Amino acid sequence: LVEDNADASTVLSGTLHLKGCEVYKTKDADSCLKVLSDLGGKVDVIVISHEVVGNKDMNLIISIRKINFETKIIVVANEDASKNSFIDYGADEVALRPMSPENMADKILMLMARQASIASKDR
Repeated sequence: LVEDNADASTVLSGTLHLKGCEVYKTKDADSCLKVLSDLGGKVDVIVISHEVVGNKDMNLIISIRKINFETKIIVVANEDASKNSFIDYGADEVALRPMSPENMADKILMLMARQASIASKDR
């Protein structure tokens, strides 16, 4: 979870924790990439606020893809953001604010379930 707003980070990570997810919280692109590297790239989903992505001109999404192409990326953006630019740089989904933590957690879990379903079909 890459979110520079501490309150939003705490609420979403708590919601995901209660749904059985292991959550790693970071505040910026560099710490996100460090955690991803420390975990050997074995991360199912990374949720990034568009403010963090914008600070690095989409390099964060590109860098995540270089570490593990299979990691799913969700960008949380304001309604006025261009969804297509995030998708063009490699994000799998764009969630638009306002959104409840419960809805965001469900979106993450659905993306994980969809990936697991695809992986089981490939076996």
